[in-house]
Amino acid sequence: MNGLDKDKVNIFTEDGSYRLYKLLALLGDKYRESVQFPMDTADTDDTTFMKSFYADHAVYNYRTINPAQPDMGNFSRSDFSHITPTSKSIDMESKVSFRSAGVYALPGQTVQITRTDNSAVGTKIFINSLRPISTWQYGQSFGYKRPKYLRSVEVPVYSGETISLTSPYGGPIQVQFSGPNDLPVSFTFDKIGEHPYWSKTDDSFSFSQKLEDGDYDWAELATPGFEVHSTLVKMRESVANVRWGTAEALAEGTTRYMHNLPHVLAGFQGPGIDVVSELHDFAETNGWTISRLDKVKHVNSDTSGCGYGCSGNPYDTNWPFDPIRHGDIHELGHGLQGKRRFNGWENHTMTNFYPYYSKSHYWNDRWSNPECQALPFERMFNILRGSVNNSDPAGYVQTNLWDSMGWAEGAGMFVQMMMAVQEEGILTDGWLLRARLHILEREYDRARKNSSTWEAKRDNLGFSSYAFDSVASGIDNNDWYLIALSYVTGRDFTDYLDMWGIPYSNQAKEQVKALGYPLMPRQYYRVNDADYCYRFGWPKLKVDGIQSW
Repeated sequence: MNGLDKDKVNIFTEDGSYRLYKLLALLGDKYRESVQFPMDTADTDDTTFMKSFYADHAVYNYRTINPAQPDMGNFSRSDFSHITPTSKSIDMESKVSFRSAGVYALPGQTVQITRTDNSAVGTKIFINSLRPISTWQYGQSFGYKRPKYLRSVEVPVYSGETISLTSPYGGPIQVQFSGPNDLPVSFTFDKIGEHPYWSKTDDSFSFSQKLEDGDYDWAELATPGFEVHSTLVKMRESVANVRWGTAEALAEGTTRYMHNLPHVLAGFQGPGIDVVSELHDFAETNGWTISRLDKVKHVNSDTSGCGYGCSGNPYDTNWPFDPIRHGDIHELGHGLQGKRRFNGWENHTMTNFYPYYSKSHYWNDRWSNPECQALPFERMFNILRGSVNNSDPAGYVQTNLWDSMGWAEGAGMFVQMMMAVQEEGILTDGWLLRARLHILEREYDRARKNSSTWEAKRDNLGFSSYAFDSVASGIDNNDWYLIALSYVTGRDFTDYLDMWGIPYSNQAKEQVKALGYPLMPRQYYRVNDADYCYRFGWPKLKVDGIQSW
């Protein structure tokens, strides 16, 4: 069925052809008539369950008759008799991977889409942005509460072409682009609805009114780099949040805290991302290229595909979107964190710096509680203190800290390093240590793709003693971090990592020694719980086995 949609084949206009597919599609239509949500495998008759599940898989939209599903569960109402279909022309700029069109396909009603521009960019139309994993058809907690494949297949539409789609579910229409970016693209949509949609200040009044009227169950808010696809109920909560209060304020917060700041910390450049001299000047001095990010990212504020929030683009959540909420920036952060972490550290140790960074700026911007997570700084210090007089300091730290660590201990160590490089005057903003590491990591990975590039680049990466064969197969993560931390700060991190009981090889130690940097001093900062979000520059503590918290 997806193949027929992609190929724009209307099987019902082909006389004498596609008989089997016609019967399969019609059977799906028939089963769809009697579906009643919610259901699950424990309480639902097997045949009833499988009829609905079959109907989900038999969805086929490239036709002019496709009845609306009477019961769509928690996705949407099915009766839109209160809406008079209309037409709308849309002008937009291409941007990978997709953008919302700002119009709504009504269930069971044929939408005609005409592309009216001549730009050299490929476009495809699809309905809804929800991922199949956000319908838990076998789950007991979330359950089978709506159709599985709400996001339609992407259907190509070429310049001057008109296509017709009829969805049994309906939903917000999206436009996917193949690139290049920033080319003018235009469409005419016939027989569509206009749900609550905000993309500019001029939309504010109508958006607010439509949210209040509640004629649709979905709403969207689009900024140049980030778009929110939300249930009506959750969008109302997002806008009403005391931090924002209006769609325009929510959009401004989204641009700053969800797009700009996380991507600064991830070491990117591009539209809407601040140019920070401590990053760009450092990269230029070393002959590095700062990677360009120029794409739209998305959230589905609806039902998560895994737990309470699930990363991806779009990522999806169970909560109302808030651009300063930890969970939202956390899920975004999964796509930014990179693959390298110290040996034994779990995935989430590297995820939360992006929300922390945005939250610290939110505090500086507004002096309002950013609600940062507490980190176990006091407990970690006491472990380091206890290691000093032990016969095996590294083993003591390993046993008492790293062997039983969760994500918070790794985050706490990195925050301590960030505070240290700021206190040492290496960076005026210690958070940017993470950004410099990101930039180096990308340059390193580009350089090690072939021997000639590696030979030309390795001296300016801090890995001058490493032959291509050793880096092509991948060096130890602890070794990589020792060298990378030293190079991006101009300090020898061997003694500092010894304090933390982080092992590394003699080769990595000799490489850092050859760089000739002064030692990074053993120092710790007395910061309580979540206070790191308010500022760096807390009192120093000596890790000497004597000084106490």
